[in-house]
Amino acid sequence: MYKMKYTVLFLFILTLFLACEPISPENISLGGEWKLKYDPDQVGLREGWFGNDVDRTDWEMVAVPGNWPDIDHDGFAWYATEIKARSYAAGYKWALVFDSVDDNAVIWLDGRLFEKHNGYGIKFFSDIGDKISDGKPHQLVVRIEDTGGGGGINGEVYLQPYLEEIELVRSEASTQTAPEAPEWAKNATIYEIFVRSHSMARSFRAVRADLNRIKKLGIDLIWLMPIHPIGVKNHKFDVGAPYAVQDYYKTNPRFGTLEDFQDLVQQTHDRDMKLILDMVLNHTAWDNPLIDEHPEWYTKDELGEIVSPNADWWDTADLNYDNPELRKWMIDMLVWWIKETGVDGFRFDVAELVPNDFWLEAKAACKAANPEIFFLAEGARPDLHLSGHDMTYSWNIWNLVTKAAQGEARVSQIKQSYEDEAYQYPKNALRMRFTENHDKTRSRSYIGDADLNKTAWAFIALMKGNPLIYAGQEVGAKEQVDIHLDPVIYWSRADRELEKSMGEILALRKAWITPESNFEIILADDEKQIIAYRHGSLLAFFNFSDTDFEFSAEGMDSVLYGAIKRDNAGRLTLPAKGFGVIK
Repeated sequence: MYKMKYTVLFLFILTLFLACEPISPENISLGGEWKLKYDPDQVGLREGWFGNDVDRTDWEMVAVPGNWPDIDHDGFAWYATEIKARSYAAGYKWALVFDSVDDNAVIWLDGRLFEKHNGYGIKFFSDIGDKISDGKPHQLVVRIEDTGGGGGINGEVYLQPYLEEIELVRSEASTQTAPEAPEWAKNATIYEIFVRSHSMARSFRAVRADLNRIKKLGIDLIWLMPIHPIGVKNHKFDVGAPYAVQDYYKTNPRFGTLEDFQDLVQQTHDRDMKLILDMVLNHTAWDNPLIDEHPEWYTKDELGEIVSPNADWWDTADLNYDNPELRKWMIDMLVWWIKETGVDGFRFDVAELVPNDFWLEAKAACKAANPEIFFLAEGARPDLHLSGHDMTYSWNIWNLVTKAAQGEARVSQIKQSYEDEAYQYPKNALRMRFTENHDKTRSRSYIGDADLNKTAWAFIALMKGNPLIYAGQEVGAKEQVDIHLDPVIYWSRADRELEKSMGEILALRKAWITPESNFEIILADDEKQIIAYRHGSLLAFFNFSDTDFEFSAEGMDSVLYGAIKRDNAGRLTLPAKGFGVIK
């Protein structure tokens, strides 16, 4: 009798619990069809397209995630959808999560400004709290700003219930340890060169003639963008993009012969520097011999026609890594370059689009040819470090540091983003730090102040990670080197004082910082826009404002570098837009 009574009571309580419909801690996908409207004249803000009462009957339906259908549209477009969520278990809050947008986003919820985000391919989230837990539909509107190529919401969008914010950034990869990178790479400074734009000669020999200057700058590793012949069929603009590879076993005849390249590698090694090649394994040019010899190695549509990776990359044909013969061919090709030319590794284009298990096979084969081989992935996914890649792109720091220099980001965001890396990336992961590269506008052109531009680069050059200089950056080049056209760096307009300063900063790094040096951001004052960190025995201060900053530093020995001044009372002054290093 008692047993029966307790059973009935338990079923009654369970019925009440289910009636409240608490969620289990699972994500709610917001993928599917959204409404889209292009905004070429930028009238959406003025006309209030973010409002709940907007008539959207003329907006087209598009799939999210994905790029917007009009590949020729650069600029602004608006997305809208309805979201709703049930009540959730006690203690949980909702976060709206975007795995990636292309490139920037402003978000409204129920007609109210909710979040702003800058940066392509960077996961971000916003705390919604209990704003949508009433089970009713709520209007979500996103304005995307695209700065080139196909734009859109190109990553998953979802609601994630969470207890602690760190759950939103923590990845499974962060609990693991990545294989050790080569010792020489751990504190290496990197210099990116596009041979076609590096000089009027556009040749390996011209790059070789510049090696002494590059070495003096403080460079350890030269990364050459693709050196292969460029496809002619379907090529873009004047001369085509180097990422449309016509033949993996040849060099671009404009640059020189294979022997010229081998000599460049040897001359680089003679100066105690390393050299890596940019390799494009996700796709080929349309006139690559592999298309005729092995059409089965390519991705095809429902009609059996070979397709491009996406609409914007119409000058290339997509490779299908389900084919084991393709995998073997690519790995053999990489090993050939190691053995025949002595290159020290590779930078892999769009590494995230090639399967991780292939990278593991490739790294093992390349290490058998050279145990000190190095892989740099164009990508930021943490799991790349567990699949053979030694280093990934630090898009998060690029975005926030350059935005801080433009007055569009808080320095506390930089601190938070760096600290989040510990919850995202495996131990031993190397991160490439930069303020520009060939995919982005020259920093000197959008950071209008020369001092702020140098301060932004000094920040990434002295922090934890591996700093990059994109050829021409060190002399203040403003012209974007469009890889589809045929420009050249104007070395005659060089800012030699900037070059000298950047070399001194790298020398400071080499003298005082090792891969084992502890790194900690110790100050991030949003009101004053001052950020400071300790790296080994160095203290570095950066002023992203237009006001001088006065402070004191206990235990200071001396000012090593920069614009910091000290008065007779021991007070320190960091000038506006400047930086300084003390020990």
